[in-house]
Amino acid sequence: MNGTSPAPAGPAPDGPLAALGVPEPEERLYLHVLARPGRTTERIAAELALRDEQAADLLDSLAARGLLRWRGIPPSWSAVAPDVAVAALLLRREEELCRARGRVGELMRTYQRARRPSAEGLVEMVTGRAAIADRWRGMQAGARRDVLLFDKAPHIMRADPGAELPLLARGVRMRVLYEANAVRDPGRLAELREFVEAGEEARVLPELPCKLAVVDDRWAMLPVSSGAELRGALFVRSSSLLDALVAMFEVYWDRAPRVPDADDPGRAAGDRRRELLTLLSAGLTDDSIARHLGVSPRTVQRWVHELMDVLGARTRFQAGIQAARAGLL
Repeated sequence: MNGTSPAPAGPAPDGPLAALGVPEPEERLYLHVLARPGRTTERIAAELALRDEQAADLLDSLAARGLLRWRGIPPSWSAVAPDVAVAALLLRREEELCRARGRVGELMRTYQRARRPSAEGLVEMVTGRAAIADRWRGMQAGARRDVLLFDKAPHIMRADPGAELPLLARGVRMRVLYEANAVRDPGRLAELREFVEAGEEARVLPELPCKLAVVDDRWAMLPVSSGAELRGALFVRSSSLLDALVAMFEVYWDRAPRVPDADDPGRAAGDRRRELLTLLSAGLTDDSIARHLGVSPRTVQRWVHELMDVLGARTRFQAGIQAARAGLL
């Protein structure tokens, strides 16, 4: 034993001075001097197992905080009365908190600027048919869950089974809403039939507001045109704008009748009637319906008249309304 008092155990991490911004090593030394006034720097260092330089730095810092004072040469250290010293620290801390509170508005403005993506980053104009087609192929290649499409003429590029069918094969859900004019061509009807057989969910409406492609709620492409002239396409990244485009798609999708599967010779008459009503309500002409069903236009006209008689309708439009009311669509 060397006759010195053993060093006290260090304070808990939530010691009495921690809330005032006093680091744990300084608080430990302060409590030691508070209980043992009049020690020199060297003795304090020895009792706390510190190097003399470490002890001197901690003591100087505590003196600057107003918690310790020294006298004589060599200096001996003692604590300032806690009610005075701690009150001064509290006042200083309150002043710092007031200054910090005053900067909250500035910090929030910085935070909001950092989190608010620029319009330039959210929306990009892609120009040129080749560039638009390349961007669309890239979107298809990156699809993982869903692809939503408004298919409306004029078409930038022809439908590509080589791109769409692999998406369906790997489980990507494809929902395509066709404008009636876009599927009246016999070639387009054949492509549509192939896609539906592969798993595409297709619906038809007489008119769509625009062309649109959305992939995985991450990207959207919205061609921009002036009349028949294609000016470019807006490429939209995840944002409230993209959310609005998805919501618009869902509204039109819910309104549209489903495009049935390709013709099946064994299909029941009721299924044939429902398919005919669906195509009629989508606005397709008799010739387009005939090509889709693989029958003659005269046969379609006969079926339409028979349906109108069954439904008690005088016009094709009334037939669609009566069918919807009867739950046939």
